[in-house]
Amino acid sequence: MARLVDESKIERIKQSALLMVVENGFGGASISSIAGKAGVAEGYLYRFYKSKTDLVNSLLYDIIKDIADRLEPIISGGQSVKNIFGEFIPILFNFAIKRPEKIKFLYVLMNDYNFNIHEDQRQRIFLLCKELKEKGIISNEIGSGIDEEHIFLIGVVYPIQFINLRIKNFFYKSQLGDQEITEVISIILKFLK
Repeated sequence: MARLVDESKIERIKQSALLMVVENGFGGASISSIAGKAGVAEGYLYRFYKSKTDLVNSLLYDIIKDIADRLEPIISGGQSVKNIFGEFIPILFNFAIKRPEKIKFLYVLMNDYNFNIHEDQRQRIFLLCKELKEKGIISNEIGSGIDEEHIFLIGVVYPIQFINLRIKNFFYKSQLGDQEITEVISIILKFLK
């Protein structure tokens, strides 16, 4: 007889893992603490995830997929590079405002050498950056010396870093509004030119 899956428990496990990684880093987030925070037995968690790494990789995969799924139609829409970032950067900011723990989670794992994104996601991101580069070179919005890595670093990593600094109030600034979106887009476009 098949066991029923309680989706609310799975969601609590995911949310607990995400929060534990944000609060304590990957190393400080144990299966025991994740299960306890989720209100489930460790054995229940192991029914769905082989290890803590498996669980965290699953969360990372889902978040990156969500961002790429939002970016892909924007890039494919035939818009200018300026308009692409004009649509994409507010998505990241709204993501941070509505679900700051997800941006924090991304930031923590971006800086943890134990984690890499899945190869299919790396390839997808590379192809999106390549498509953006080709559009930008044709429209003269991206310089010929700019490659896919530069586009990813300035167009994705920089905004996530900026948002993280604002969330942390690092330079005594915490505002994440329209003015900050405009500033981030301006910096991206200047760099890519």
